[in-house]
Amino acid sequence: MTTPTAAGNTPPPPSSRTRRWVFWTATPIVIAALGLVGLALQAPGFSIAWWWPAAGASTWFALRAQRGERRWALVATLIATSTSNALAGRPWPVALMYGLCNTIEIAVFLGVLGRDVDGFRLTTLTRAVHFVAASLAASAVLGVTIAAAASLLAEASFLPIAIVAFASHSSAIILIGALAVLPPREARMPQVVELAVHAVVALATLFLTFGPGGAANLSFLVFAVLAGGCLRFPLRTALWQSLLICIAALLFTLTAGGAFGFDLAAPRASPVTLVIFMSTVGVFTLLVSVARYESRTHAALALTAAEEMGQAERARVAALGAQLELQRQREDFATTTSHELRTPLTNILGYTDLLLDTDLDDKQRGWLTKVRRGADRLTTLIDGLIEARTPGTTDAVAIDAVIIRVRAAHAADAAARHATIVATPTGLIARAHEPDVERALSSLVSNAVTFAENGTVIISAARVADQVWITVTDDGPGMSAGTLQHAFDRFYRGPEAEGRGSGGLGLGLGSARDLARRNGGDVTLASDAGHGVAAVLRLPALPQDDAS
Repeated sequence: MTTPTAAGNTPPPPSSRTRRWVFWTATPIVIAALGLVGLALQAPGFSIAWWWPAAGASTWFALRAQRGERRWALVATLIATSTSNALAGRPWPVALMYGLCNTIEIAVFLGVLGRDVDGFRLTTLTRAVHFVAASLAASAVLGVTIAAAASLLAEASFLPIAIVAFASHSSAIILIGALAVLPPREARMPQVVELAVHAVVALATLFLTFGPGGAANLSFLVFAVLAGGCLRFPLRTALWQSLLICIAALLFTLTAGGAFGFDLAAPRASPVTLVIFMSTVGVFTLLVSVARYESRTHAALALTAAEEMGQAERARVAALGAQLELQRQREDFATTTSHELRTPLTNILGYTDLLLDTDLDDKQRGWLTKVRRGADRLTTLIDGLIEARTPGTTDAVAIDAVIIRVRAAHAADAAARHATIVATPTGLIARAHEPDVERALSSLVSNAVTFAENGTVIISAARVADQVWITVTDDGPGMSAGTLQHAFDRFYRGPEAEGRGSGGLGLGLGSARDLARRNGGDVTLASDAGHGVAAVLRLPALPQDDAS
């Protein structure tokens, strides 16, 4: 037999073709066989079977068929169910009519599911409700059509047949058809002992309810057993459990004459009661089991998310610890280095001063002046590294005076680089430790002069809210985003500093920010690559009452 395939699909591999051939050959045979089993269970006074498992198998068949194959699945269902009715002894017109009713039922079921039928899985309670609604709608259509056909062809009573057909088909579709759209298997599988104990309890409950001398008013015990299985076992196990319970109830009813057994005085009441019970079992099992599956899935996802968040937090803490350790090592290195450099710097400054007091020509004096200026600059950096770690006393600081001293200190270096330092008086007063302010501003100006070769450095100040902002801008090459990100890291020198002839170690900006923060302020940088840098030294402003 050639397996029907959707137009344009590539041929499946040989192993897949074999499986599809078995699927299309065996399933219609199973449907026909189940149809014969159902017709063998025909109740007294009815022209239809008590239960019709072929409806569940047909639904499973249609759901397992691929999109382009479903029309062929409907054709196969029509042939299989018509054949089983004919083999059971019904005339071919009646057999075809009943087969057509079964086929319409499956078509209605697929239509109610709609486009969701492709890839449909019972993973959420919403989908389970959708599946149950499609099953009930299809069974209702079947009940009406089969009852109408029985009324016309066999002069049977319409309402009892419609009710029995609706209930028996809906239970079969829900309990058997749902096996085609089960979600992925759960990781935890039930223990054999647990299953055995539950089976014994279920059998005892069924015997008590449906066995000889059983009482229908004890049928709620069956639902108690079902609830335990649905809440404890995976969806697949719960469905098989409910299917076997329904079959056992049917067999007890047929053979033991229990609570739902044949009552010759009222032969129509027994099948109606039984199939309604079976339909209720199907709906109950599917909704409760899928709700449990969804809740466990959400719990598993929440647990996984929590574990991932925990791992991310542990990684963040580890990274922060590594960063703090690196920062500590940098700080220790800076402190140790600054202390170790003090003695040779003191010697350099002392002997330079002695040499400057001797008779020197202009060239020699110029050399020594440059040595003295470089040593002074290095001393300022070292003092900043050490003193930034010990708070100083704050007082009123005249910003203009600080700017004048810093400008004078860097005038010679700016002239050597053919740069100009421009400053505008502001009359502003900050509250800070004056040596800290001078060292911080000196670092910013030194950095600007280095990069403003043949350019201009502008020092300006303004009061913003309760702060004084001292801005140092240059028209140099600016900083890239990557350089800005690490500009305050000690010993970091960006690629823009290469070839500038500056002997910096990458300490100035970091020291300036430490000094500013020690005084309740901060240092920020802004730059567009190729358009210079704007460094802002922020300090607490002296309150107006104190200034007056």
